[in-house]
Amino acid sequence: MNANRKKQVVLLLLVVVIAGLMAVMAGGAAAQNGPPNPPVLPPVANAFGMTYGEWAIAWWQWAGTVEVENLNDHPLVADGEMDCSLGQDGKVWFLGGTFGHEATGTADRECDVPVGKALFFPMVNIICSPLTSDPDDAEFLLACAINPGDVYGFELGMSPLSVSIDGVEIPNLDYYYVEPGVTFDIGPVPDPNIFYADEGAVEQAATTGYYLLLPPLSKGDHTIAFEAEVTGDYPSYYDITYLLHVK
Repeated sequence: MNANRKKQVVLLLLVVVIAGLMAVMAGGAAAQNGPPNPPVLPPVANAFGMTYGEWAIAWWQWAGTVEVENLNDHPLVADGEMDCSLGQDGKVWFLGGTFGHEATGTADRECDVPVGKALFFPMVNIICSPLTSDPDDAEFLLACAINPGDVYGFELGMSPLSVSIDGVEIPNLDYYYVEPGVTFDIGPVPDPNIFYADEGAVEQAATTGYYLLLPPLSKGDHTIAFEAEVTGDYPSYYDITYLLHVK
């Protein structure tokens, strides 16, 4: 074998070794940080300036203070064609499920979203707050958010069942669980509001749940669909579909 041929073989082996090392490193990172599920940003990311936990707080502050003349137009109540721009600000827009303790919560929504907006939404979540008649005590609210059943003495569990983006299922949904961490303030709430609280009220709250943060979708039509359930003494089921016109 001539010198040039030997050199080519050595270079080829070197490339193969480097590629193998990169694959091992990537696999290690995936094992440490969880499975990559594009186009969903991982919950370990500090995306668009905040963590998943901070976005979850911002989501509730948005949902609790959206101003509408009729509660049926609220983003967590509306069905059919709706205005997804209500209360939105910045590079991340919020979507929602339905709010309340009904046996079922279903909605088929359609709205416009500007190009370049990331999307953050809960598959299923819980809030504990004096706005929902919980005690005004930070330690209690944090414990309640982790598991309301433990502090109130009933059985309760929540789980995301499925999420699809343009027909593609997102796997490993348990990976996107967000713990409460800290309490935060919501308010002043408008009239009407989803809590049926007095206008102008400001109260602390704590939340936990399963959330997803999507990078901006491409121009065109996109469908986001998700199902979730709450089990135990107060079971409920949620089935939400968004048809988004990104333009």
